[in-house]
Amino acid sequence: MTTGIRQKSGARIGGQLGRRIDKWVEKRLPPVEEATLSHRAIFVLPTRWGVGFVMLAGLILLTGINYQNSMILAVGFFLISIFVVNILIAYRNMSGLVIRFHRAASCFADELAGFEFLVSASENGAAAVQLGWTPDSYVTLDLDQNGQRRAVIEYRCRKRGWLTPGRMLITSTYPMGLIRAWSWQDLNAKALVYPRPATQPQFKWSASLAEGEGKGDSHIVGQEDFAGLRTYVPGEPLTRIAWKKYAQQGELYSKEFSQPELDPDWIDFDAYQGMETELRLSTLCAQILELEQKGTPYGLRMPGWACGPGSGLEHRNKCLTALAKYPDHV
Repeated sequence: MTTGIRQKSGARIGGQLGRRIDKWVEKRLPPVEEATLSHRAIFVLPTRWGVGFVMLAGLILLTGINYQNSMILAVGFFLISIFVVNILIAYRNMSGLVIRFHRAASCFADELAGFEFLVSASENGAAAVQLGWTPDSYVTLDLDQNGQRRAVIEYRCRKRGWLTPGRMLITSTYPMGLIRAWSWQDLNAKALVYPRPATQPQFKWSASLAEGEGKGDSHIVGQEDFAGLRTYVPGEPLTRIAWKKYAQQGELYSKEFSQPELDPDWIDFDAYQGMETELRLSTLCAQILELEQKGTPYGLRMPGWACGPGSGLEHRNKCLTALAKYPDHV
């Protein structure tokens, strides 16, 4: 089964209480593709500063009642009215927000994956709204009336496979930090995580290549006879770019060589027999990246699946995707 990670909202609380909260939140706020925050999705509670503010207002009221001083009572009621207005403003600031998961870029294990969301405000606008899964990943947004912003939230990927962070916290303490309005939303966000490339790999090749089909450690395609320049095509190896031409004109050109391409290298899963699965996938990942950097065409053989020889960004991502989904890549 493909590996993956999913974070539950109750994980921050833990224990039986956390599981009950998870069950209640799942029932009240089921996973959706696009979330519109309303009274059913917004929770409001005072912050610790809000609790202190209410206690201060209550103490002032008790003092005013004890001394029968109308001025002290007026101050106490004024503070209570500020607190109530903060509740209304905090709810209004979050109400009508629309959050939708847009896309996520693939990354390697132990790196940060970027999840892109589109956040739209109602006619009320929104201020100081935070989104994220962990405190160190929060992104703060300010939105104008009927405005839309793009929010990219980073999340560290620990394992290869599909990463599903789970429920995201959307919160704000606007306007005075006395009230926290928040919502937990699961927008079905996910990202594909490639294996982490091995740091000191020992490359091996398929048996057929070892017998002479084209095994090579220095397959830099046809770089002996220079034939000319042509417009650069995205995805081509950086080693083919004419950097001097780019420095002169500011445009990218690729070098062409007259020598035909050599036989491709085949990267074979079965060539690493006896190696632990994750280490084997990490080694294959490093092998793909090295051949891609050299500009050497290569193919990938996995159990029950194969990708023919090729090169370029699309071919690289296809091979890395097979490694990330193993053994479900077929």
